[in-house]
Amino acid sequence: MPRHTHTVRRGENRAVAEEEITELEDQMVTYEEKALENNEYTGFKFPQILHFPVPNKVIEMEAIDENAFSSKKSAFFMKRRIGRPEPEDEEEERQYESSDDSESGTEEEKRDQQDWHFWECFYFAFRQLLFSRTWILLLQFAAANYFGDRLRTDGFNLADRIIEPGKSVLGDLVVRRALLGLRRWDAQQFLFVADNHYIFEHSLAFFPGYPEVINIFRIGIHEYMKGSLGWSFPPWVITGILSVAVNLFFFHAAGLALFMAVTMMTRNVKQALLAVSIFAYNPASIFFTSAYSESLFFALTITGFNFMLYAVRATSYSQRVIGTLSGTVIFGLSAVVRSNGLLNVIFVVWYWAAILLWEPEKAVPDCHLMIELLAGSKNDRYRREGQARLRAFERKRKQSRKVFRWTDPRFSRCSLVFITLVFIVIVSISSFGPYVFMSNSAAEEFCEATPRQKELVASVKKQIRMSPKIITIADAWEKAAWCRKPKLFGIVRQYYGEIQAKYWNVGLFGYWRIKKIPCFLMMLPAAILTVLAIKSAWVHVFETKRWNNIWVLLIRSDHVLHLAPQAIIMLCTAVFVINAEVFTRLMFSSSPLLYIFISQYIDKLTQGNTMGNRLWHYTSSPGILPFFVFRRVWEEGWKGKALYIYILGYFVLGTMAHAAWLPFT
Repeated sequence: MPRHTHTVRRGENRAVAEEEITELEDQMVTYEEKALENNEYTGFKFPQILHFPVPNKVIEMEAIDENAFSSKKSAFFMKRRIGRPEPEDEEEERQYESSDDSESGTEEEKRDQQDWHFWECFYFAFRQLLFSRTWILLLQFAAANYFGDRLRTDGFNLADRIIEPGKSVLGDLVVRRALLGLRRWDAQQFLFVADNHYIFEHSLAFFPGYPEVINIFRIGIHEYMKGSLGWSFPPWVITGILSVAVNLFFFHAAGLALFMAVTMMTRNVKQALLAVSIFAYNPASIFFTSAYSESLFFALTITGFNFMLYAVRATSYSQRVIGTLSGTVIFGLSAVVRSNGLLNVIFVVWYWAAILLWEPEKAVPDCHLMIELLAGSKNDRYRREGQARLRAFERKRKQSRKVFRWTDPRFSRCSLVFITLVFIVIVSISSFGPYVFMSNSAAEEFCEATPRQKELVASVKKQIRMSPKIITIADAWEKAAWCRKPKLFGIVRQYYGEIQAKYWNVGLFGYWRIKKIPCFLMMLPAAILTVLAIKSAWVHVFETKRWNNIWVLLIRSDHVLHLAPQAIIMLCTAVFVINAEVFTRLMFSSSPLLYIFISQYIDKLTQGNTMGNRLWHYTSSPGILPFFVFRRVWEEGWKGKALYIYILGYFVLGTMAHAAWLPFT
C-alpha cells in the first residue's frame, strides 16, 4: 500500500481521536470555569441571575476536603520550618504550599510535616469554650455580689421572690450566691416557667423549648432522689443549677458544631478555629450561660446547618434526603425555642432546592481512541503532548460534578415536579409542625386551665402581692381576647404578637423614643458588622467568584450569601419593630454569618510570618485567654482596635452590667 495512504489514515485517526477527546472535555466544562474565563466584569445582574446555568454542571466537593487537616494540603498544619524562614506574605505562602514535597527532605523535616488529627482542633476549640465560661462565671459572680439588688429595676423577678431563704444550704450557696448574676432580666421568666409553667399571660412570650428541657431533667433528678434517698432538694434549687448546666452543655456543643459548619462553608480550618474563638468570647456571651435560650437555640441552628451541608455534598440519594430531612426537623425544633427560629425556614427552602434540582453526574467515558492512537504512535513529540493531555483529561474526569436536573435531557421534568410537591408537604409538616404543636399546647394550657392549675395562682398570690392588671390562667378566658379568637387557618393559635405589643410595646416604630437612643447605640456595632458581613458575602459571590446565577448558588455550599436574607430581616426588625438592645444577642445566636466574617478579616491580616498562621500557635496557647488577640490585628489601625474593644468590652463590661441589673438585655 502506498505510503501516503498510511499517512492519510493516521491523519484521519488522529482527527477522530482528537474530536472524541475534545467532545468529552466539553462535556466536563463547569459553570465555575466558564465564569472565570469571562474576562469582562459581570457582577450582579437582574434578571440574568434567574437564568438556568450554562453549562449546567458545577464542581462537586466533599463535605470536608480530602486531607483537610494535613500539611500536604496547607502549610497551616506545619509544626515549624526546618532550614528556611517563615514566608513574609500570602504570595510566598502559596508558593511554599505549591512547591512543598512531603516525600522529600530529612527525617526531621518529614516529622515536622506530620498531619494533625481532627481531635487536636476539637481540643483547642473546647479549651477556648471552657475557659471563656470560666471567665463568665467569675465576672458575673463579682458583679452580682458587689452590686446586689441596688440597681434592680421593677422588671419581673418572681422566680426569686417566691424563694424562701434558709430552706436549702445548697440553694443559698450555689443558686442564690454563686450563680446569682445568671438569674437576671428574662432569666427570671424562663426560670419561673420551668417551675410553674404558663400561669401568667406575659410568660407566653418566652417559648417553652428551653424551660421544658430544664423541667424534664428536674423531674428526673427529683424522682431519682426521692426513690433512692427518700428526699430531694426544693424544685427551685434543681432548676437554678440545671438552667446553667444545660446552657454550658449546649454552648460547648454549639461551639464544636460551629467549627464543623465553618470548615464546610469556608473550606478553611484556620478560619473555623478563629470563628470558634470569636464565638467563645462573643459580645453576647453572658446570654449563652445565664438562664436564657440562646445556647440551646444556637446549638439547634448550627446542628441543622451541619446536616444540611453534609446532605448537599452527599452522592447517595438516600443520604441527601435523610440528611436534609434531619436538618429540617432540627431547624423546626429551633422554632419551639425562639420565635425567630421561624426564619430558619429560609435555609430549609434553600437546601431542599439544592437537593432536588441538582444530581450527581454520571461518569464520563474514557477516551479509548486517543489511548489506542498514542499506543501505536511513533512520533515522540505527539505522544508526549497527547499523554499530557490525557493525564489532564483523567484528572478532570475523576472530579465529581453535579448536573442541573431541569435542563438535563436525561431527567424528566414531570417527575421532578411531582417529587417536589411531595416533599413540600413533608417539609412543611417537619418545619412548622413543632411550632404549631407548641403554640396550641401553650395556649390551651393557659386559656383552658384545670382547677388544679388555677390553684397554683392562688398559692403564688399568698406569697406575693400581684397587680390586678396581670392576666393569669384563673381569668384568662374572660380577660384575654385572643383566647376566644379562632385559630389561624384553623391550625395554629396566634398570641405572640399581641402579647409582645401589650407588654413590651413591640410594633412598627414602637421603640422610636428619645429615651431609647442608648438602646440603639448599644446595637450599633452589631448592626455595622452585619451590614459589612452582608456586603462581603455579596462581593465574594458576584465579583470574586462571578457566580451570577441563583441555581448555582444553591448547590455551592462554600459561600455565605444565603445567610444574608435572614440577617437583613432581623436587622430591619430590630431597627423598626422590636426592642433594639436585643439585636446583639439575636445576631450572635442565629447564624454563623458574623463569626465567619470576623474570622476572615483576622485571617487576611495574619498571613505569612505572623502569630496565628500555624496550628501549633493555637494548640500551644495557654487557653485561658482568647486566642484571637493578635498584635497584627491591633496594629491594623482603628478598625482592628475597634473590633477588639467591641468584642472584649461587651464580653467583660456587658457581662458585669447584666449581672448587676443594668439594662444589658
